Amino acid sequence: MTSQDTTADDIDFLAAQWLLRRDAGLAAHELAALQQWLEADPRHQQAWQALARTDALLASLPAQRVAAFSQPVAAAGTPSSLLRRLRQAASFPPRGALAGGCLLLCGLLAWPLAGHLQRPGFQHDYSTARGQFATQVLPDGSRIELDSGSVVDVALYRDRRSVRLLRGQAMFHVQADPARPFQVIAGAATATVLGTHFSVRHVGATTQVSVAQGTVRVESEAGAHAEVLRAGDTVTVTPQGVQALARVSAQAVGNWRAGRLDFEDATLAEALAEFERYGDSGLVLDDPALAGLRLNGSFDAKLPAQFAAALPLALPVRLLRQDGKLHILAR
Repeated sequence: MTSQDTTADDIDFLAAQWLLRRDAGLAAHELAALQQWLEADPRHQQAWQALARTDALLASLPAQRVAAFSQPVAAAGTPSSLLRRLRQAASFPPRGALAGGCLLLCGLLAWPLAGHLQRPGFQHDYSTARGQFATQVLPDGSRIELDSGSVVDVALYRDRRSVRLLRGQAMFHVQADPARPFQVIAGAATATVLGTHFSVRHVGATTQVSVAQGTVRVESEAGAHAEVLRAGDTVTVTPQGVQALARVSAQAVGNWRAGRLDFEDATLAEALAEFERYGDSGLVLDDPALAGLRLNGSFDAKLPAQFAAALPLALPVRLLRQDGKLHILAR
């Protein structure tokens, strides 16, 4: 097929492919190939310029108008219905090749416009090793303080900020931005805020959200109901839903940043597992029947032996040092 035999649709399709490749980044030889293609036929240059104008127009749309593209469209998303959406959202009447370029981006490549526009402007994974702490400052000015053995995935979009807490615990200091809510997803829980200070803990299948300042909306993937948390509120979320709201000291939220472990009606097994998150505690629970004993208190995460020494004063247990370990036995 010669250049003259190539249809307008073929040229538009090739132009769209080149645009996508350019956005992903072209090497020097690819840039030369693009230039050669543009110079091979005046129609190539026209199609390219039409798509470039469309791309610039779409990139300038406000988030509210972009949202229109993600709504269901009639007739299984036919090009004509997508084009009508584009006209309404942009308040811009299409002209000739511009409309063809819109159709290409929306239909021929099957690449949703909203997805194109909503690619994250910033994305990064952060993690800490066992016993390590770290503070990360995001491009929007928000800060994340990571606890020991924690992993987060951060993605900042034009209309929202999203963080996935994959494991561990983190304290969030969110820079207020009404146009871009800040969302933390951890296990079955989703916490959404505009600007506040709050801590999220995700270990196993349980997620706990505690608020030091501001307001946080917490909901579960189970979708039963949501809780609105304010300073001093804490809530636990499981795959079954959001549990009852509880109160804590707002000043104590995020005490782990100072190396403190706070236990409130925690089981002995949970407390020992928490010390293990920060390093080898050297504590061994020999009697499984003791695992469910409950305790309260605040302890230094780096001094598990000090924690163990306090146990016989509060629980019916005794300690035995053997083989370099401190064994917890029934009294």
